Amino acid sequence: MVTTLKLRDFLSRSLTNATPGTSDATDHLGRAVVAGDLDSIGRDLIATVWAISTAYALGEYVELSGGEVLKATVAGTSDGVTEPTAPTYGNTVVDGTVTWERVS
Repeated sequence: MVTTLKLRDFLSRSLTNATPGTSDATDHLGRAVVAGDLDSIGRDLIATVWAISTAYALGEYVELSGGEVLKATVAGTSDGVTEPTAPTYGNTVVDGTVTWERVS
């Protein structure tokens, strides 16, 4: 199964993906954007969609169903039942054994 990636530019605008289910994307000027690209201040452009019972590494990003982006500050495995409630910007939430910080 291919992981759907949520790519964003430096203004947190969603990038265009003409091939859903892949990481192919272009920015608002039509330039190719790929995994590993960084925004203007060095942040990753990729956040995977949050999933139940999934192992996440330190520093990994996820996007919740409401569009909030979280960064793992403690590696672990997400909850096996429900998505976490997004904390306010800059605060953390424990999700299974993962601790997330809201970054967007």
